[in-house]
Amino acid sequence: MTLKDQLKVDAVNTFLNSDEFAETIQYTPKGGSPKTIKAVISRKRLAPGGEESGRVLQDQIEILIANDPTYGVSLINKGGDEVLFPEVLGGIDVNFVVVDILGEDQGMWHLLVQK
Repeated sequence: MTLKDQLKVDAVNTFLNSDEFAETIQYTPKGGSPKTIKAVISRKRLAPGGEESGRVLQDQIEILIANDPTYGVSLINKGGDEVLFPEVLGGIDVNFVVVDILGEDQGMWHLLVQK
């Protein structure tokens, strides 16, 4: 098994394990059908860098999902893909739009979503 293969396995079995860090969300690719997948959701207030420091970004959340066609998604459409999950733990589901790809590797996508 290569390191790239191991990254995918670790992403799904460790980070995206519901008994550890992950929650279930609904991911809908632009023009596609909704799909239930696991995600690590960071519900913290985001602070912009640079000249806008001191301000807070509201209605934006970071998520991590599998970079895999079976357990996550293999292609991201910024501004078109949507995700559905509670904005606060135990709350009602809220629809978010994928606005940016903050990072990616062989195992995971790091996405910025916004209401």
